[in-house]
Amino acid sequence: MVSAESLDFHGSYPDDVVVSVENVYKIFKTHELEVVALSGVSLQILEGKIMAMVGPSGSGKTTLTNIIGGITKATVGKVYWANLRSDITKLSERVLTEARRSFIGFIFQVNNLLPHLNAWQNVELAARIAGVPKKVRQERVDRLIKLVGLEERRRNKATTLSGGERSRIAIASSLVNLIDTEGKGIVLCDEPTGDLDPETAQRILELFKELNETLGTSFFIVTHSQQVASMADATVEIRDGIVSGVHQLGINLDDLGGTRIVKLDNNYRLPMPTDLLEIAGNPSEFIISYENDRFILVPQVGELAERVVKLRTCRVCGQEIAQGKFICANCGSTV
Repeated sequence: MVSAESLDFHGSYPDDVVVSVENVYKIFKTHELEVVALSGVSLQILEGKIMAMVGPSGSGKTTLTNIIGGITKATVGKVYWANLRSDITKLSERVLTEARRSFIGFIFQVNNLLPHLNAWQNVELAARIAGVPKKVRQERVDRLIKLVGLEERRRNKATTLSGGERSRIAIASSLVNLIDTEGKGIVLCDEPTGDLDPETAQRILELFKELNETLGTSFFIVTHSQQVASMADATVEIRDGIVSGVHQLGINLDDLGGTRIVKLDNNYRLPMPTDLLEIAGNPSEFIISYENDRFILVPQVGELAERVVKLRTCRVCGQEIAQGKFICANCGSTV
């Protein structure tokens, strides 16, 4: 058990917040090389909602998912879990493992089913690993098998199941530790429909929706699929380790600018969407103004340092003063 004294309680979070990620950085170090995988990411996952995450390869999606799941620790920042009401970055691996059992489920693109076990046995094994008490294990596994619609296939070995059926067993396995948590749980999915045909994928997504509405479980889904993103309540867009946009229902992955909302992060940074930068010729400098209730960004051409030199002149003699100098070379006045 976790004592109250060992936890960093947060009373400021609304009751519907299941996970909150605040200003999270992750830096991987190998020898003398440092790779910044996440650079100040903040987001909240709400109870009973489905959130998708999209972004190119190498953008930080897997790293962020592992940090949310408590598998990888953030270098800097806070990760709040509702079941502990705590910042988990301060907790030991033992405490995390114990808490994860009744809070987080995982679904991967490759279903890790044991081929020599049948459908029911695979889910029952997941229940054992999750620490589900023996006296409730059978009843819970029976309920999950029914929920995912595989009662008639429960005795079939994994090798005889279709791809969609194996995905359903993987979903049932991910829920064995969450089904009695009254909604305060989350399933993390990494490309759950990546190997499925569109028709089977749609059935799996409909099952996600059904479970989401029936159990109140939250889903956080990493995807490249328009089919998956379309059914999410919200979609987070991540690029280069930064949340570059948030999208509500109706996202179109081929036209992200149509639904994108950009948000200031905790460091008052506003991410610039790369697709818009490319249209503008990839400028790196802007003049910003605020007029008629609108912020206006005007791209600038040329090097900033060159313009700074021209703008810095001596107030006494008007001589240009080089950047970094504080005394006029012409008259000796202090800038």
